[in-house]
Amino acid sequence: MKARVMAVSLKGEIEEYALDLGFDGVGFAAVDPFTGLTQALREREEGYRWTEQVLQLNRAADPRVVMPAARTLIVLLYDYHKLSFPAALLGKVGRVYLARLYPGRTRIFGSRLRLFRSFLEQKGMTVELRQTLPDRQAAVRAGLGTFGRNTFVHFPGRGSFVAPVVMAVDAELGGVFNEVGSRCPEDCNRCIEACPTGALYEPFKIDPLRCISFQTYCAGNVPGCPPDIPPEIREKMGSWVYGCDICQEVCPRNQSRLKQKLPSDPYLKKIAPHFTLEKLLNMGEDYYRARVQPLLYGYIWEKKFLQRNAAIALGNSAGEAALPHLSRSLSDKEPLVRRYSAWAVGRIGGRKGRALLERHRGRENDPGVLAETGAALEQL
Repeated sequence: MKARVMAVSLKGEIEEYALDLGFDGVGFAAVDPFTGLTQALREREEGYRWTEQVLQLNRAADPRVVMPAARTLIVLLYDYHKLSFPAALLGKVGRVYLARLYPGRTRIFGSRLRLFRSFLEQKGMTVELRQTLPDRQAAVRAGLGTFGRNTFVHFPGRGSFVAPVVMAVDAELGGVFNEVGSRCPEDCNRCIEACPTGALYEPFKIDPLRCISFQTYCAGNVPGCPPDIPPEIREKMGSWVYGCDICQEVCPRNQSRLKQKLPSDPYLKKIAPHFTLEKLLNMGEDYYRARVQPLLYGYIWEKKFLQRNAAIALGNSAGEAALPHLSRSLSDKEPLVRRYSAWAVGRIGGRKGRALLERHRGRENDPGVLAETGAALEQL
């Protein structure tokens, strides 16, 4: 009985410290294998094969493979929709990235995680924090939320604009085992219908290879991912350059949050006027480090991939006004940037677009860029 009282007391201390650090919820989940995740990965092996080199999701389905001594999963929740987002950034960058929830040593969110981990270690626990731990599944198991048909977890009173973080510890903290469930209306398929690329092809099922968010940061950048963004996906990406919020924006369960009048984020308000697709496309190293990297460094570590995404976005949304900027990027030192700029010019088309492609084709010697330029001209 005495040991149980001590365990409950420790659990309370953990929760209070997490809330003091600025987290919005804490849960404790059992470390049993996530058999549903194992089954899903087997059924959709083709779409998730890219994870084998980096995430190794097949290992994540059993927390004790990640940490053999694990006895409890601690789930931290952070609501990232507490401040408003500038209109100039919405539709270009996903809200979770605008909130800068990065673990780096110079970022505030990373500092929260390090302080919390240090607190647990001071209490005598061994702690494991890895991407391979299934955060959404653990949040549901801990009873903090339920799955939506768009595969996001929805949390009571907060919707799905909440980031869960999972830490495995070797202490027994009474982790619970709630069954997977959903509170989505049976007749609601708005997220599926709104997905431009068909990535959400059935309720609770997503093909990451067709997901706009996935394509913005994974293609060509993360080991194991496909090297290029397919043309049929590019033209449906709209103006997104990092992430995508479409399936969350249309969800009825998020509407009350989206309509809230919230105070502005001072940092985003300051940088928004300086963050444009045109500047992103042709950014120099100084602009990248001062304006872009602090906001978007999470999964993309080379600016050429953000330039690629900006070229796609301009091709989809800016019309002939983008041609002078694309003309400049067609001379970029990176073949990747030149290649996608050629696609963007072809997407815009018209007499001016054709003339621009033909002019630059005469100066180009990279086979990939020449092939993309030729394909673009054939479509005009």
